Order: sequence, then structure tokens, then C-alpha cells
Amino acid sequence: MRRGPLALLCAALLAVGLLAGGCGSGADDKALEDALAKVDELTARNDAEQAALEAAKQLLVQITSYSWKDGEHDFAWVDKIANAELKSKLEPNVADLQKAIVEGKVTAKGQVVDAAGRVVDDTQVEVLAFVDQAITDGENADVKIEEQRTSMTMKLVAGEWLIDRLDLLSGTNSGEGAQ
Repeated sequence: MRRGPLALLCAALLAVGLLAGGCGSGADDKALEDALAKVDELTARNDAEQAALEAAKQLLVQITSYSWKDGEHDFAWVDKIANAELKSKLEPNVADLQKAIVEGKVTAKGQVVDAAGRVVDDTQVEVLAFVDQAITDGENADVKIEEQRTSMTMKLVAGEWLIDRLDLLSGTNSGEGAQ
């Protein structure tokens, strides 16, 4: 269940109400402590969701944006993968992808149209993202829009949100992610 700003507001109002009501008994103190703990928990979950979503969006734009004109095609985003199995599947293909981009004179610009997160805990967030990728190549100057729907798990590792799982749900390469 997603707990957003409304849940935080309700928990905070409960805590304020307990304070205003003249806490004095042990039961009141316990209720206040519980309410404040819930506010802290919901705040941490909300912060995790927002940070993981922002990192996921940035990484998805990096993954889906490249140009044959750049000379070097930045695949540094591969280093943002926490899952060793997924990383080992992708790394060997980077040289072939770079070659195909240059030979096909392919340029792509990715844009995250929408994304939502579901917090598993403060260190893991599942993300569903809708990415549109505008693609041109040497044979066709018309822009082709590739709609990609992605499911991914972001994991907090050493203070940085990294990709732990990436599945393409639609688009040309759908079904080729790692679990």
C-alpha cells in the first residue's frame, strides 16, 4: 500500500492531538511515542520512494538516450547495476551495441513519461515506468517512437540507488530482462 503525504499528515495530526490533549498518563505517552514512530517510518518510506524514483528516471533516460555522432556511446549506466547476474548479461553486449549504433547511424532520446514506485522497505523500491524513445537512423530520417514499459527494482547500496532487477514489459526487446 502506498503511503504518501496524506498518511504522513494524519500521523502528524494524531501526534499533535495527543500533545494538545495534555498527555500525562503512561498510556498517552506510549500512544504519542507510537504515533511519532509511525511518522518517522512513513517519512522514511516516502523519502525512499522519492529518491529511488528519481534515480530510476535518470537511469532510464541514460539507458534509452544515445547518438552515433558522439563518438563514444556512454554505457556508464551499466555500473549502476547492483545485481551481478544482470550486469554480467549486459556487459558483454556493450561493444556490439556501440558498433550497431555507429553503423546504423542511430540516435535515440528517451523520456520517462510516467513512473510509480512501491516501497518494499527503505532500501528497496519496485518501479513501473513508461518510457518513450524517439529513434532515428541512417536509413530513415523519420522519427520512430518506441514505447517501452519497464519494471525494475531499485536497491540502496552504499547510499546510492542502483538497479537490482530490470524487465522490459513491452517494446522491441521486451522479455529480455534479468530477474
